[in-house]
Amino acid sequence: MRQRYGLWASAVAAAALLACASSDDTNGINPIAGAGISGGGTGGSVTTAGSGGAVLGAGGTAAPGTAGAPAGGTGAPMAGNQAPQAGAGGSGPGAAGSGGEAGGGDAGSGGAAPTAMGSCGPETTVSAADLGNPANLGPWMPMHVESTGPSGSSWIFYPEGLGKDGLKHPLFQWGPGAGTGPSLYVDHLNLLASHGFVIVCQSSTQSGREALDWMLEQNEDQGSMWYQKLDTERVARGGHSMGALQSFSEADDPRLKLAVLVCGGANGGSGAADMSYPTIFLGGVGEGGTTNFRGDYAEVTGLSAFVTHSSTDHIYCARDNLGPWVAFMRWRLCGEEAKWKKEFMPGGTYCAGDWVECMTKNF
Repeated sequence: MRQRYGLWASAVAAAALLACASSDDTNGINPIAGAGISGGGTGGSVTTAGSGGAVLGAGGTAAPGTAGAPAGGTGAPMAGNQAPQAGAGGSGPGAAGSGGEAGGGDAGSGGAAPTAMGSCGPETTVSAADLGNPANLGPWMPMHVESTGPSGSSWIFYPEGLGKDGLKHPLFQWGPGAGTGPSLYVDHLNLLASHGFVIVCQSSTQSGREALDWMLEQNEDQGSMWYQKLDTERVARGGHSMGALQSFSEADDPRLKLAVLVCGGANGGSGAADMSYPTIFLGGVGEGGTTNFRGDYAEVTGLSAFVTHSSTDHIYCARDNLGPWVAFMRWRLCGEEAKWKKEFMPGGTYCAGDWVECMTKNF
């Protein structure tokens, strides 16, 4: 039985009279249960993903890469500008265990072997079957900043150690369902950030194109924490329900290299024909937005996959399809074709088990 996350589920259910409702997001309120005080970051408050606590650095302020002691819960303190460590006592991506050398490949006593590096940083060791569980984070520690973006109400999720060793991160814009905002997708977007992506999410009433414009401007601003940290050649977007419909309406953006569409079809004629880039459709059996995806899938001209979960609904559609969502992004944006493409083919993880239907074209 799949695990539900109580806070996320109750909040989504309250907002889920679907489609025609609209409101702004939570304007900087930290939705993580048990979270303590968040320190001030550039453009908003920075919070770690741990199991509840926020991290305070010296003097009570938090910033990416600043070590400090946890307060207000049990979240782990940040450990410098490093990806999560392998084993105890190592440092750096794929570090050795106790006594090991950082990044050099020699394991110390009890440590794990170094993790291979790719275009999103360290490769994940999580299997395709477990990839969609928010408890199974990727190789980076996820963080986020609230109350930022072009209108001051966006949230941005990112990996701790942003830009480590000169890495430029893929940029992904996420459009939430009608009447919702970033606070209802914390599990989802933290998981993506743990795989090396930077994600900007605004409320359902705001433009995804405008959010991408703002992020790319920040990438050129020397005073911004995002300066030269984003890969402008790996820009993607997606959305759930109304967010998916907005993705269709702005599909002609020439910067886009990928789209993720969740339970929000228009049945053709709304912009899918402009999607000449890789696109994944994520749906559920008997769910209305999935039925409407049929016409859109017929119109896309790029490489595309369409997977249908056996037991989800409109509200949980994004949560229950996190596995293929992350896998598709790692395949197409991180250059990991050999590892993930096969999972969308007959006999693959996302064509079996919980996924009762999978279709592909231009593979």
